[in-house]
Amino acid sequence: HEGEKDNIHISLIGQRVILVVIFDQRSSLGLVRLRAKKTSDVLVKLFDDIFVKIEKERGVKHAVKSPFAEITEEDIEKLFG
Repeated sequence: HEGEKDNIHISLIGQRVILVVIFDQRSSLGLVRLRAKKTSDVLVKLFDDIFVKIEKERGVKHAVKSPFAEITEEDIEKLFG
């Protein structure tokens, strides 16, 4: 989303987390998307490890379905694009 002073880039991290980046005109959308993608790849693994650990500690056999599971990057782009 492009605002007057600040812009917002939203992306999904796995199926349970949304990454929101707020940036101004000193950064381009292309650069923000590139860095968000690289960061997303790292965060997906990190959050997956955390959620697996939590599920093991709680004795959960089946993960709870995320409310974001059916949302795609394309859906976000359509909503804010």
